[in-house]
Parts: sequence; C-alpha cells; structure tokens
Amino acid sequence: MRKLKKGDTIGLVSPANNADIEKIKSSIQNLEKMGFKVKVGESVYKKWYSFSGTDKERAEDINNFFKDKDVHGIMCVRGGYGSIRILSLIDYKAIKENHKPFIGYSDITSLHMAFLTKANLRTFHGPMAASNFSGDYNLDTLKDFFKVMKAEESYYLQNFNKELYFYNELKASGELIGGNLAVLISSLNSDYDLDYNGKILFLEDIGESTYKIDRMLWQLKNNGVFEKVNGIIFGDFSNCEKSSLDDMSLKDVFDNHFKDFQKPVVLNLESGHCTEMKTLEFGRVLELDGIEKKILIKY
Repeated sequence: MRKLKKGDTIGLVSPANNADIEKIKSSIQNLEKMGFKVKVGESVYKKWYSFSGTDKERAEDINNFFKDKDVHGIMCVRGGYGSIRILSLIDYKAIKENHKPFIGYSDITSLHMAFLTKANLRTFHGPMAASNFSGDYNLDTLKDFFKVMKAEESYYLQNFNKELYFYNELKASGELIGGNLAVLISSLNSDYDLDYNGKILFLEDIGESTYKIDRMLWQLKNNGVFEKVNGIIFGDFSNCEKSSLDDMSLKDVFDNHFKDFQKPVVLNLESGHCTEMKTLEFGRVLELDGIEKKILIKY
C-alpha cells in the first residue's frame, strides 16, 4: 500500500460524532500548510443527533473516498461515538480493491478492526484532523506521523517522554492489532472481530474507571484473547482513575493481570488520547524485546 506524502489529497471523513466547525476549518488550513490537498466529505459539516450526518451519509463518505482515485488517503475528523453504527453500511469490496491509508483512533477502532478483518487493509492508529491538527497543534505528533508515512526500513519505536515499562524479559513478535479497549470489547465475537492468533495487541483508553478497565481485561481473558496473542502493548490511559477508595489503581489492575504473565507486556507507550501521540500501523510486524526494553518496527 502506498503511504501519504506531501502533495497528496487527503479525504476528511467524520464516522462518529460531529466536530466543531471552526476546528474543522482550522485543521483543513493546517493540513494544506503541511503540503496536502484536502477533500471534505459531505457529512463532515452535517449534524444528526450527536453524529456528523446520518449513518448512511457517514458511511457513503468513506465508501466514496475509497473509490475516488484522486484521494490518496483518508483521515477521520474526530472520534467520540458512532463508528460501530455504520459497519454494515461499508463497501468492503471497494476497500479491498482500493487500499489506501486510513487514519484515526479512539472510536475509529471499530473501523480499524472491520477494515483489517473484512478487507485486509492495514490502517493507521494516528492523529485526526479536528482532534489533533486544529489550532496550535503538537509538532512532535506531526513529525512522528510523517516519520511513519516515510518509513521504509526497520526502526525502534521510541516514546517522546515516558520510559517504556516491560513486565518481564521475554521476547515475541507479531502483527500489531487493537486500538481503544472499550471499543474493541464492543466488537468482541462479532463478524468484525479480529484474529488474535500470533498478534501483538495494542490497547488504550480514556475516562474509564479502573474497575471497568479490570472488567474489560477479564472479558478479553475469559474469551481466550490473552492465550492467543504473542504479546501486549498498553498505550495512554488518560483519566482512568479509581471510582472509590477501595478500588485498585490502574497500575494495580495491570499488575494483577500481567505481573506473572508469561508473554511480553509493555506499559506507557505514548499513543492514544495524549498530546504527543505516536502513530502506529496496524498489520505491521513488531518485535517486543523485554531484555533490551525495546520495540522494533519491522520492514
């Protein structure tokens, strides 16, 4: 699949909640200053309940941009909620025949999962127009996005600020899959669920109480997901606090599940709902090295 480069046309879609119009306009100006041309989906400026247009309108924008030969990549405007509502309206045949970069995160996890499962499309867990590139956007996020788009040789995935934490000194490799934990759970055991066998599972979330994080991890465990994957990476878990004094902390939840887990598990990757955000390519092979405390992106 050809990645994005300056001069290419990005199609903006809004598969979930509607976004602030001024933020949309600002992000378009910024994307153009970065060197891209921009086409805006018809539903982007619309509103139906909390969504950016009806389910049909939002799905049609995605279908049309995958078929449009003049559009080189597709970027979501924002997340929120709503992507799961349009999965049955997507033209997966068109996507399979027109592979191109598709970029987003959070609620967009529903589409990442479906596109990989139904159309074998490697997608990008990366910045979104209104959420990340409006106003005075973070330059480190942009630099890392371009780095991933230009990458042709293997390299080590390095955080911006935090130190990666490895639970053990084990090694494993596999294709990267995953996304937002709560959204991934919503498609568990559906026709849009992922093949977890031999994969590296990435998970991130925002605003969930720690007991809910624990419950969702038990859902994955009880469904055999942890037995199937080769390793796990946890990204940013913003505002995931205890709801009562007696609850486990987030670190306690992770320790309880993975302290004695006999596969490599990594915490603190700066990808998700964080200001400085790493772009990840789902479907790309990663190697986790618990001895050297490194993550290798393989090409």
